[in-house]
Amino acid sequence: MITLGRPPQKLTAVLTLAACAVAGKGIAPIGASSSAAPVQVEGAASPAAPSRPNILLVTVDDAAASDLRWMPKVRRLIGDQGVRVTNALAPTPLCVPARATLLSGQYAHNHGALGIRGRHGSVRSFDDRRTLPTWLRRAGYDTYFVGKYLNGYGRNSKRYVPPGWTGWQGSIDPFTYNYARTVTNRNGTIVRDERYSTDSFARMANRVLRREAKDADPFYLWVNYVAPHKGGPRERDDPRRRFAGHTIDTPAVAERHRNSFRHLALPDVPSLFRTPGRSIVNASQRPWAKRARAALRESYQQRIESLQAVDEAVGSHLRVLRRTGQLRNTIVAFTSDNGFLVGQHNLNGKLWFYQESVQVPLVIRGPGIPRGRTVDDVVTHADLPVTFAALAQARPNRRVDGTDVWPVLSGQVVSSPQRVVPIAAYPITARTTRRLYSGVRVGNDWSYAVAPSGVEEIYDLRRDRYQLTNLARDPRFAERRAWLRGLARQYRDCAGEQCR
Repeated sequence: MITLGRPPQKLTAVLTLAACAVAGKGIAPIGASSSAAPVQVEGAASPAAPSRPNILLVTVDDAAASDLRWMPKVRRLIGDQGVRVTNALAPTPLCVPARATLLSGQYAHNHGALGIRGRHGSVRSFDDRRTLPTWLRRAGYDTYFVGKYLNGYGRNSKRYVPPGWTGWQGSIDPFTYNYARTVTNRNGTIVRDERYSTDSFARMANRVLRREAKDADPFYLWVNYVAPHKGGPRERDDPRRRFAGHTIDTPAVAERHRNSFRHLALPDVPSLFRTPGRSIVNASQRPWAKRARAALRESYQQRIESLQAVDEAVGSHLRVLRRTGQLRNTIVAFTSDNGFLVGQHNLNGKLWFYQESVQVPLVIRGPGIPRGRTVDDVVTHADLPVTFAALAQARPNRRVDGTDVWPVLSGQVVSSPQRVVPIAAYPITARTTRRLYSGVRVGNDWSYAVAPSGVEEIYDLRRDRYQLTNLARDPRFAERRAWLRGLARQYRDCAGEQCR
């Protein structure tokens, strides 16, 4: 490998992005600038960014920020030893757009992977020639991928390896969603494994970590687990899939964790099975019968049970890093591609702009990151690859929308509490680029979304964290509505610096 200025001691930045969201502080006056300069923290230590660290990114599929409560190893080994980001956002909360953003540093409207099927969806809609791994390879990094890639991967060419990866172990569709039989493309060779898929991916990742401990070059490893995404095989106690107006799916659970959360109730929140007035989401108007609610509770139980194997896997990654002498030089982060609703706002799933869907878990530990700190600034999926590239001294070769958030994570600065993030979603089968909705999140203060029909939803997140009162038609908020509409128009098609 070409090595550019390798530091005397190898650093490892393990970013296991999983559970926190980042928020601002206070509400700016209407008309105030939404791009205030970052503020230096009074009396705060200013740890230097690690020079060209190794990076391990661990992600899960469809985990809500609140699901982190049920992952004690992730909380204890990463969150307690580093920072918890409490306002981490998925600007387009859907599998393919989210992971494409983690690869590109761009919002969905710029990278073009909008859905999971259709002309503008799945792996075929994403240009993977200019992504984080290609940037890092040019900077002298070894780059590895393990787990689920973009939806549809392997359907056209089972042996295709995307550019930029030194080592590739990507699961092939449709086997990606079969927890009992893992089929992967390992550097062009098709390999079948009868282990539970989370355990199989964990073994692959740990082999990479052990091997790289003996290598002088820095590395980037992205491990993407399928849990708690729905998947087979179906089990005898799975609920019926279809009820009036609702489809309920479950993940397969490792045998050792089956029914370990059998007494778990649905989240006790005010928004459970409650619909905002004049909602953009028509599906949210459908009532939940008693049997459907019981089935949803069983689905929620199995989602949390499936995350237990991931929690164990993360513990094993940290154990390998410790035993190989890499942990003290490692930045570890954990996150999800999007959140998930389990009955809140009468919804079951993702895609929509409510907190439970847009907000994702995010915890990070490592050199230069303070222990036991909570970060309330906004961090988005688009920021992570830009930050990783900056730490690696790598240069992106596409116009990125995200920003380097290392100064925020390390406690050197507090970014603008009024940071504006464009949010949008597209049909799951994206045949066109027509949005289901678009809008903005303004720090952790305001959420605004508008549908093509003109229906709007506005929430004051400081006073209404569960988004129960839609203020869009309240005359008292006419001036605020006009302000949010203006921001939504300004950021709707932003690119590069315009998004920052």
